[in-house]
Amino acid sequence: MTSTMLVVERQGLGLIPWADIGRWLYTAFGFFISFFIIVGGSIPYVFQYAEILHRRNASGFSLFVCLALCVANILRILFWFGKRFDETLLAQSILMLICMVFMLEISVRMNRKHTAKPLRKSLFTRPTEAWSFSD
Repeated sequence: MTSTMLVVERQGLGLIPWADIGRWLYTAFGFFISFFIIVGGSIPYVFQYAEILHRRNASGFSLFVCLALCVANILRILFWFGKRFDETLLAQSILMLICMVFMLEISVRMNRKHTAKPLRKSLFTRPTEAWSFSD
């Protein structure tokens, strides 16, 4: 049994543009990290959306979480106009705000189907008991 060994000469290694390859890898790694920062916070809500849509019930999902995240992301977007920070974080805030709007939409739509009409509350309709003048 004979073993073969690959021998690479110094002249052959000198032909490879190592500096360019390192720069390309560094740039690709930076884009990957930026993409993960932008999308990473919204990924769990995609699965939550799919689960709510599949179950046709949003009873376990808290609307206060959506409220807190919407307010936080709106404030962060507005802060960007006053003092600029990295565009990656701005894109993350915009994507998260869009994601929260979708989560609010499906939560309200599914909760509406499972709540009886007399138990629904609205700011635009007045309760009949509070406005009664027949006492």
